[in-house]
Amino acid sequence: MKTHSREPAMNQATSVFLKPLTLLAVIPALLLWGGLSLRAQEDDPRQVRTYPLPPETPSQVLIRNATVWTQSQSGILENTDVLLVDGKIRSVGSGLSAPSHALVIEGQGLHVTPGLIDCHSHSAVEGFGVNEGGSSVTAEVQIDHVLDPGDRYIYLQLSGGLTAANVLHGSANAIGGQNSVIKLRWGASNPQDLLFEDAPEGVKFALGENPKQSNLPNFPGLPQRYPRSRMGVEATIRNAFREARQYQAEWEAYDHLSQSEKERAVPPRKNLRLDAVVEILEGTRLIHSHSYRADEILMLIRLAEEFGVTIQTFQHVLEGYRVADEMAAHGAGGSTFADWWAYKLEAFEAIPYNAALMTQRGVNVSINSDNGSLARRLNLDAAKTIRYGGMTPQQALAMVTNNPASQLGIDHRVGSLEAGKDADIVVWTGSPLSVYSQVSHTFVDGQLMFSRQHDLENRERVEQARQALIAEIKEPPKEEAEEESMDEEVAETDEEVEPQGDGESQEAMEDDPQENDSDGEESEELPDNPDHAASYGYAALAPSQPTAILGATVHTISGEDIEDGVVVFADGRISAVGGPGTDIPSGARRVEAAGKHLWPGIIHAQTVLGLNEIASVAGSVDSAEMGDWNPDIDVHLAVHAASTHIPVSRSGGISHAVVMPQGGILAGTTALIRLDGWTWEEMSAVPRHSMSVEWEGGGGGFAAFFGGRQSLEERQKQSEERAEKLEEYFKDAEAYLKAKGEVSAAEGSWEYDPRLEALESVLNGDMPLYVSADSYFAIEDAMDWALKRGLRLVIVGGRDAPLVAEKLARHKVPVVLTSVASDPTRDDEPYDVRYATPAALEKAGVLFAIAGIGTPGGSSNARNVTLHAGIAAGFGLDRQAAYRSLTLNPARILGVEATLGSIEEGKSASLVLTDGDLLEQSTAIEQVWIDGMEPSMEDKHKRLYEKYSNRPR
Repeated sequence: MKTHSREPAMNQATSVFLKPLTLLAVIPALLLWGGLSLRAQEDDPRQVRTYPLPPETPSQVLIRNATVWTQSQSGILENTDVLLVDGKIRSVGSGLSAPSHALVIEGQGLHVTPGLIDCHSHSAVEGFGVNEGGSSVTAEVQIDHVLDPGDRYIYLQLSGGLTAANVLHGSANAIGGQNSVIKLRWGASNPQDLLFEDAPEGVKFALGENPKQSNLPNFPGLPQRYPRSRMGVEATIRNAFREARQYQAEWEAYDHLSQSEKERAVPPRKNLRLDAVVEILEGTRLIHSHSYRADEILMLIRLAEEFGVTIQTFQHVLEGYRVADEMAAHGAGGSTFADWWAYKLEAFEAIPYNAALMTQRGVNVSINSDNGSLARRLNLDAAKTIRYGGMTPQQALAMVTNNPASQLGIDHRVGSLEAGKDADIVVWTGSPLSVYSQVSHTFVDGQLMFSRQHDLENRERVEQARQALIAEIKEPPKEEAEEESMDEEVAETDEEVEPQGDGESQEAMEDDPQENDSDGEESEELPDNPDHAASYGYAALAPSQPTAILGATVHTISGEDIEDGVVVFADGRISAVGGPGTDIPSGARRVEAAGKHLWPGIIHAQTVLGLNEIASVAGSVDSAEMGDWNPDIDVHLAVHAASTHIPVSRSGGISHAVVMPQGGILAGTTALIRLDGWTWEEMSAVPRHSMSVEWEGGGGGFAAFFGGRQSLEERQKQSEERAEKLEEYFKDAEAYLKAKGEVSAAEGSWEYDPRLEALESVLNGDMPLYVSADSYFAIEDAMDWALKRGLRLVIVGGRDAPLVAEKLARHKVPVVLTSVASDPTRDDEPYDVRYATPAALEKAGVLFAIAGIGTPGGSSNARNVTLHAGIAAGFGLDRQAAYRSLTLNPARILGVEATLGSIEEGKSASLVLTDGDLLEQSTAIEQVWIDGMEPSMEDKHKRLYEKYSNRPR
């Protein structure tokens, strides 16, 4: 229990010293995003908000005839009503009624769930930092002092069904700061209004690499902070507990003095840090501990038990599957990632089966985000536990509803749909675990915080305001002409305080790409991409014995689906595709696949597979060379055939991948590889496929941290300079090759330059350019330069591709999208702008492939490429087009459509067999064939799952 002698002092310190600082910190963000006088401003067309304030909600809401996931003993109820009254769930049942003033939602075809809960978040504090790194123990600092109710991620996450989050201090300290459990009350003006009123208080602990600072640069002269080892982390926590006990004893001795004795005695010195640690020892403040490895998880369990403390949750807990029995016996929950791994050394043993294994051993498990973007799709991460470990749909959804509610001590109010609980609910257009479902409504305390229809209506107002502002800038009224200089100063100030952006606010207004599409040479056409089908090297070990896959639904991609289909192949090539009457050669091996689905192998069009093993370990990363000019770099020779990422990615249905070097300007040649082979030579399908060009590079990492964000003008200038540098280098190559030809004709000798020599295949049209560019001006500059030179290119990244879609389509420039699941970057972009990018390109006639995310996740997360295509299909992209974006489209872009990308006679027998829809995150990948070879579907993660599933109890 908290003692009276400590609590008032802490409250006084917070209110007198920290709260004013908090208000000073959040005012700029509130002015930009939050609720200060925003309703009054909405009448001004120039003040329309991209993310609208919640509409007024009646006191009663009735959702009728929906599929209701109660997440209680009632299970999933069909054709059921949910009645909300005064912010609470009044009833869940059939035939419910509401008064005429109630909001009524007709729920046919809709699904209703409890609001999703993120047990590990840093939202609403991202702009202020979440680490107090000066000391190893900082239990006195409080997250609620820097909460920002105007953080746009509140709205973005509401659009994904999130209603509550555990906002944690960072992991720089063995004992960090105090957390805040919040509700996502969009439109609140007071930071304290976000707080979940009776949520138990806690403290963030951290174990492993972060508190021992092993991933920070060791610059000479920088002070070193204890601890620097896991042993030191344990000692730091132990010593803090001991010091707090002594401090507790001193206060208890003082409190037991009589009043006259207290008047003569000197009270112990107040220590806010130790006050918080004492509350931990007393059991009134919970521990949420960042952790990775099994040894440190077990260490903290035993240390806590020594002091009579129970760990509430282990966060991340990526090796929790190894000590799940010990966690269950202790009573600790596990809040983990769904499938992230290998981004640093201590995450290398993480497996996607972790959540299921801990659940099976009796641990209460939740899936968390630790990331503002991931928190927008926690439901899809939860669905992965069905694929990885066989969780039921209700068990999967519990990991983002009931279970985190229990871990945070708020399950008496949220986490399930039961009468009397808070009306934190989500209405979905389909199953909450389906990648094709959207959130249509999100309620918090019965208030409609997000409505897709309301959002769509607001977009029209945003566009009207945008056009009005463009017209005003082009021809400002006379009375405002005198204020232009002042407006410019205000604009500069706004750019400085813009949260979460990348400096591109109002780019479309400043330089509308649709209105400035003149490059002077529009009549010229870019050449067609080279046809690489003839250079495709089939696997040498493809078996000659025919194989017939029988009974599956065959998704040919190039034509109609075939129910109860038959696909026959031998010597690496498909020989027959048809229905039940298709001839099967005698002696053919038969694969019975009734009820299954057969697809072309997935082609991941941008990865570093085989180049990167552990993102934070320099010795295992080989994706970039030093210097700006490395066109002679040959990436296929460096592919590590034994990389653990290759079988893991193959288990995700990927049969082929583009490996792309990075860094500098000309980074080297890409390669198309097959994800099977004993050596890089056997894996090479099309070596030296294209030339990798980094059009937008630099400005990241520590340079960005110390140097600040680049302005729009700086990045535009950098893009123009990139074109000038490339042009100069290509002129050098032309001169070199001309001199080489002249000297050769004269039978002389010349000075060999491997870099300039390597550009010959680009200049003669045999090799396209693989150009990394996201900003619309970079994409345009790259196209203009390629047009003038008659070079063919592929845009990789393509974040702003919709802004120049007409030009891309006109010049037949394909795009490899790597940002479908990312967030808006500009103030005036809707919440789903990236999700809807593929649909916009499809409508414009642009050929595109979806490639997940780029490095550093391009290796460990390559298998998640289906998630990105699925999200696109959920937000407007035709489903068949989504399938093509992973199969036939990348084959066309790569010039190998005659060989890969569809199931047709004569093509490569590169196939994927699944138990369901390829894009659903719950679907299991059962077998992959690559050029007719049937590689093992075993991988490191499956081996560890099997091993620890069989751990004796």
